[in-house]
Amino acid sequence: MIAVRLPQLAYGLMLVAAIALTVTFGSILRNPPASGHIDPGIRSATTPPGTGDPDRIQIGAVGVVEPSSQQINIGANVSATITDVFVTPGAKVSRGDKVFALDARIAQATLDLRRRDLATAQARLAQARARVPGLQAEVEAARTTVEAAQSDYEEASDLAQIATALLTGNSITAREATRRRNALRTALARLSEARARVVLAEANLSLFDEVRGGASIALEIAAVEQERGSVSLAEMEVELRTVRAPEDGTVLQVNVRPGEFAQASALSVPLIVMGRITPLYARVDIDEADIARLLLDAAATASLRGSARSRLDLHFVRVEPLVVPKRSLSGQLTERTDTRVLQVIYEIVGDVDTLWPGQQLDVLIQGNRQSPAFQPASDDKVAKRQF
Repeated sequence: MIAVRLPQLAYGLMLVAAIALTVTFGSILRNPPASGHIDPGIRSATTPPGTGDPDRIQIGAVGVVEPSSQQINIGANVSATITDVFVTPGAKVSRGDKVFALDARIAQATLDLRRRDLATAQARLAQARARVPGLQAEVEAARTTVEAAQSDYEEASDLAQIATALLTGNSITAREATRRRNALRTALARLSEARARVVLAEANLSLFDEVRGGASIALEIAAVEQERGSVSLAEMEVELRTVRAPEDGTVLQVNVRPGEFAQASALSVPLIVMGRITPLYARVDIDEADIARLLLDAAATASLRGSARSRLDLHFVRVEPLVVPKRSLSGQLTERTDTRVLQVIYEIVGDVDTLWPGQQLDVLIQGNRQSPAFQPASDDKVAKRQF
């Protein structure tokens, strides 16, 4: 009995399996798999549906939202420890507002020293100018001495002449005549000395008299200006310890904390990132294969990643006329760049409240198969082209 039922059970199982397989194939044939999504960044140019114009195409590209001022990476002017941070992400700043401060103790001490040196130089200049009246008095005294010496010389000259005349008549002794001639020579020497003192006094006065050139005064003035320049340099060193916003904008990222050391160099992670986010721009990468079909003044739209139904209008701003390697956005160190792109800047029009700098956009640009955007042109045409 059991031996008779086993073959019947095997035939039944085979029949069930055949029926299940037939049902499966029928289901696959009735419901084919859906086609995969094509990334706009790698989508080829296609004719827009419903246009009926084979010359009108759409160029798919990928864009990145960026501030209209581009991303401004703020760094330190000098390497020092950060003492204060005055902004937070999202804060709006104006040109010249404080962003963060560095340790300025050494710079402040240097400034105080330079100011004392300036005060000393100014005191020396005032002292030099105060000598002018005294030197003028010395010149007047020397001139008076010359007049007195001149009178003594004339008196001695007259006595010497009289002695010479009286000596021939034996009215005066030879000794007296010799004494008078000696007195004349002494008076002449005193007159020469007095005249020399006048020259010396006038020379001293000319060193300090600004009307006459005043070399000593000029030297002291130069010393004052030099110290004043040192003070300005020290003030600049102190000012450089306070980093300020280069223009109006919004703080996008803060990567500094008090107590950290700020390096004055190009950093892989900027200390502070800011930019002007009104309006927002989109930097769109156009594949080099689509450059010839690009129309710069054509209509363009963008949609957010994850929200394909939302559409934003894009208005052409400029094109950066240098084809560059495509920037990788995945962060993979092993990626290789084998594509070059032309970067076109558009202004994002519409509801931008939901946009953030750095977001990626899927962009569609109207193109034309027969109208290349860039053709070989002369220098004059290049100069007239709107970038």
